[in-house]
Amino acid sequence: MKIIELRPLSKPVTQSVVIPGSKSYTNRALVMASLAHGKSLISGISESNDSITMINCLKKLGIRIRRMKDQAEVIGDGGYFKKKDLVLDLNHAGTAMRFLTAVACLVPGRIVLDGSERMRNRPIRELVDALIKLGAKISYLGQTGCPPVVVHGKNIKGGTVCVKGDISSQYFTALLMIGPVLKEKLKIKVLGRSISRSYIDMTIGGLKDFGVRVKNNHYREYLIEKNQYYSPVRYEVEADSSGASYFWAVAALTRSRIKVKNINPLSVQGDIGFADVLKRMGCRIKKNIPERWIEVEGTAKLKGIEVDMSLMPDTAQTLAVVAAFAKGKTKITGLATLKIKETDRLQAIKNELIKMGIKSKTTNDSIIIEGGCPSSCLINTYGDHRMAMAFAVAGSRIEGMKIEDPDVVGKSFPDFWQRLSHLGVKPVLL
Repeated sequence: MKIIELRPLSKPVTQSVVIPGSKSYTNRALVMASLAHGKSLISGISESNDSITMINCLKKLGIRIRRMKDQAEVIGDGGYFKKKDLVLDLNHAGTAMRFLTAVACLVPGRIVLDGSERMRNRPIRELVDALIKLGAKISYLGQTGCPPVVVHGKNIKGGTVCVKGDISSQYFTALLMIGPVLKEKLKIKVLGRSISRSYIDMTIGGLKDFGVRVKNNHYREYLIEKNQYYSPVRYEVEADSSGASYFWAVAALTRSRIKVKNINPLSVQGDIGFADVLKRMGCRIKKNIPERWIEVEGTAKLKGIEVDMSLMPDTAQTLAVVAAFAKGKTKITGLATLKIKETDRLQAIKNELIKMGIKSKTTNDSIIIEGGCPSSCLINTYGDHRMAMAFAVAGSRIEGMKIEDPDVVGKSFPDFWQRLSHLGVKPVLL
């Protein structure tokens, strides 16, 4: 397996970095444009493996998509599809699996949605049950409640469904995105507490941009009235705040001043709040709304904090690495969804912190980290892009940090290592 070793910064730096487009926004926009009637132009699209998978699968379903540098021209048919009998391989792309399971319900024929071994263990039952309640015909080809699934499409009509809110916000996004093209109105009732609300906000914001009205009743119920439709638009994808978190974390650990230049401080992306978390730990931050940038400057001392990361779970691993260097204990809560991601991220964080000489304790939705003096080691990435990027942050501070399977970052941030190298943290292939 490929391994890289990171050369840390020899002194603090003052640098700027530009972050690629958000794969979360990209994948939503691709689906919405595919369900619009006419031509949409999406700019600033993510080059991630997940977004490439989404594009390839939509094209197989009959959507006309043309790529032009960082743009995609999408010609949708208003939710009408020709008959298809095919297999879609989603590999590791969880968003594509959930979103396209819903889209496949609109397609006449037989669509099989499959993925990697890890994907075959990721839950999808709540979404499938909801789609069946709306009239879809779906069955499992393997373990009940997980992919692969087979969809016999064109039966879905609409109606009212109840969905547990504490498993994945992607279920709600998948349902909301097909809502405007259903024959009946769509009402989604949330059972229990609602997690990852920022991702719901992203979806509702995208629907609005494409001309669709959604009634959000305090995250307890969502309603899309019938006789709505997607309008083709020119759409600009926001920069990925999850990707920005790694560079702000480098600033925190190295007393550097790092500005992410193309980030919207008013974004509804939950991960935009990561800079404010670092401020609580002792960093200095600056934001410029008109010019769209956020700058983080690290200071001599970082302190442990207690923080609920339920609105920004994708940056929890990054915070865990920063916490390893902070004085005192850091308690991170709101992490229940981490156990069903690309790997069991809570256990993975704990395993790799132990290698660095850092103690931690985990529960089903939290981790407590005792800060100290981390030592270098070889990091197992578990096939998880965020494990690779989060622990790479430690390599900006200490000599000898090694990351296995570095190419895994392609899932969300293909040129991560080049941008890290631009800051002065040099990856060397062993």
